Amino acid sequence: MIILDRYIALNYLKGMLPVMLLLLALFSLLALADELEQVGRGTFRQVDAFLVVLYTVPRRIVDLMPVTALLGGLMGLGAMANHQELMAARAAGLSKARMARPILKATVMVALVVMLMQSLLVPASERIAAELRSRSLESVSVDMGGRLKFWTRSGENFVHVSDVLFNRLLVGVEIYNTGEQGKLKTLIQAERATIVGEDTWLLENVRRTQLSGMSATEDHFDRMSWSHLISQEQADVLILPLEALAPHELLLYIRHLKKNDLDTHHFRVIFWKQISIAISIVAMGLLSLPLLVGSTRAVSASQRIVLGGIIGIVFYLLQQMTGHLAGLFYLVPSGTILAPVVVLLALSVIAQFWRGMGKFKMTFRELARKTPSSA
Repeated sequence: MIILDRYIALNYLKGMLPVMLLLLALFSLLALADELEQVGRGTFRQVDAFLVVLYTVPRRIVDLMPVTALLGGLMGLGAMANHQELMAARAAGLSKARMARPILKATVMVALVVMLMQSLLVPASERIAAELRSRSLESVSVDMGGRLKFWTRSGENFVHVSDVLFNRLLVGVEIYNTGEQGKLKTLIQAERATIVGEDTWLLENVRRTQLSGMSATEDHFDRMSWSHLISQEQADVLILPLEALAPHELLLYIRHLKKNDLDTHHFRVIFWKQISIAISIVAMGLLSLPLLVGSTRAVSASQRIVLGGIIGIVFYLLQQMTGHLAGLFYLVPSGTILAPVVVLLALSVIAQFWRGMGKFKMTFRELARKTPSSA
């Protein structure tokens, strides 16, 4: 029995590989088309565009894994069904629930790998991609020797950032304000800077030094609002997209926002969307088996893949819609986002024990045979 479990799990994983490669190639080409538009800006070259697409592959894999779990299962297990191996296993006394055990183990293993990628690989690779994108900005200097050193100019202000926490929070911010003659007028030093709106930043633990002739005055503020600290393109270099943050970084950042009485709803939506990916992988993988068990003469492999693709697309759109609804109408993120995932998982589990499909198929076939004769 252990040998059979390994054989089913191995075929399932083998089916996922070509599906993932196909989807990854398609979406990478679309991403490459966007990156090539930046070639020629600053020192950004074609090689950099290819490298950016390469370093964003881990995030793309995470996003595509739920659909791959379903289509890959249909491919791998479909090959077994075409060779009557699944039917032979049923004839030997294995129930659908028993046959689903190795698939469950395989999908849990894949889900764990995805969670590790979300926590470790995706943030690191997205950070490198952001460094490469910074070459298209002529006014930015980024040095990643140990700690981040960021310099930029915005009008009469020179901005320096020492480091970034949670890939979202600027640390050690210094703003040098110069006059028309280039002389330093004001120095603002902030321990941290958090983006709270479009081009609006909240500076924390601020020290402002104003120079006037040979004298200097110093003021301290717990908080200070600052507009146009850096441009949107420069922010993209320092701050990773929310979807690229690790779940634990999101939790730490949400805790920081709560301490400062800032809105955390959008960040909680992204967090629960990340959590739902792992559950979706298990649900999609388990759903592939009920679609295949039974006679394969009436339904070809291509029809099964099309059906699985439709289910995957509908589920993906539903998941995206619930995420947008949760953010737009301020619904409870955990319940709104996890609801379709949990329902799909429950249906996948119920399908493993449902024995009424055969009777339904027989009834449908009898009606189909009677229809021409009655005409």
